[in-house]
Amino acid sequence: MQFSCESKELAQSVNIVKRAISSSNNAPIFSGIHMILQENNLQLIAMDNTYMMNKQLEINGEEPGDILIPAKAIGDLLARFDPDEVLTLQQLPGEKEMTLKAAKARGQYHIPLMDPEEYPAMPRFQGERVFQLSEEVIGKLIDTTVYACSTDASRPLYTGVYLEKTGKSLTAVGTNTHRLAIKEAELEEGDDSEFSMLIPARLLKEIRSNLNGELPEPVTLSLQGRQIMAQVGNLTIISSLIEGKFPDYKRPIPPSFSNRTVFNRVDMEKAIQRVALFSQSDYNIVRLAIDTDGITLSSAVSDMGQGKEIIACQTIGESLPLNIAFNSRYMMDFFKNCGSEQISLETNTSLSPARLMPEGDTSYTYILTPVRVIF
Repeated sequence: MQFSCESKELAQSVNIVKRAISSSNNAPIFSGIHMILQENNLQLIAMDNTYMMNKQLEINGEEPGDILIPAKAIGDLLARFDPDEVLTLQQLPGEKEMTLKAAKARGQYHIPLMDPEEYPAMPRFQGERVFQLSEEVIGKLIDTTVYACSTDASRPLYTGVYLEKTGKSLTAVGTNTHRLAIKEAELEEGDDSEFSMLIPARLLKEIRSNLNGELPEPVTLSLQGRQIMAQVGNLTIISSLIEGKFPDYKRPIPPSFSNRTVFNRVDMEKAIQRVALFSQSDYNIVRLAIDTDGITLSSAVSDMGQGKEIIACQTIGESLPLNIAFNSRYMMDFFKNCGSEQISLETNTSLSPARLMPEGDTSYTYILTPVRVIF
């Protein structure tokens, strides 16, 4: 096997696929990247027990073949070359190592190889259900929900986004049980089919990081049993879906709200950033005292002092003034992804769930559980 290419292209592809390798996997075979060369097409494959990635790269192929190379060794080496360095990678017949030559650096490096015969093949995937989403649609669905998912591996049901299709309507839901993000989208094309799946946040974040805004391409999702395949340009990702029944996400949403407050997102963000400096607890609590024309934000820590700030708002309601407290990081996560300058906050009592929405956009709902504090 022999090929040459610029180090930047190879390094980027290696860095992408090696994210499929789990640091906790005890099987040594899964610590490698399988490189398969056919003519000028190089496939880089990496996987663990439930997740695999295949990245295709156009290079200057000289001798076809395949090798299994330790991901850390090749990744660390490629990271130390100039982006325009021309590299030649070669495995001579009968040798158990790869030779990498760098033209500009005038270097030569040897990396021991693993046995590619022991490496599992990419599964053949014939989707039982296949649908495409534009970059814009899937990007918004991911941005507005995946941040709300839990990162606690002991609660796998909440570590992914629940995707529900009903005809041409698509609903994405992310939650960690303390907050709930719901985004709805309409498909340009589609049938009357109805189905749902719980997609790992890991897969969705990988899709998002590989979207190319300059030359947008549709993303294809295919379902086969309890597996999903995503195709993003020349990258293919196959993952197991999360097992289990997702809870009724509509249940925590109050049927109505007694107060509705509209405020400027930027004003609120800046105020929270300052006031939250005086709330260095695990929950980053910020108190909000809501009245008809102003919201007073405050926080205090005995050994750090206290902060207080007032921002303008317009509130219509029956239960005013209202004192309520939230995890400030949870609020900031919503503001970063809502895409609106004006925000509406709907509330009932100091301990009942509140709803944040971009003003004038009913397709995005964020339910936030207040924190019990003493005002």
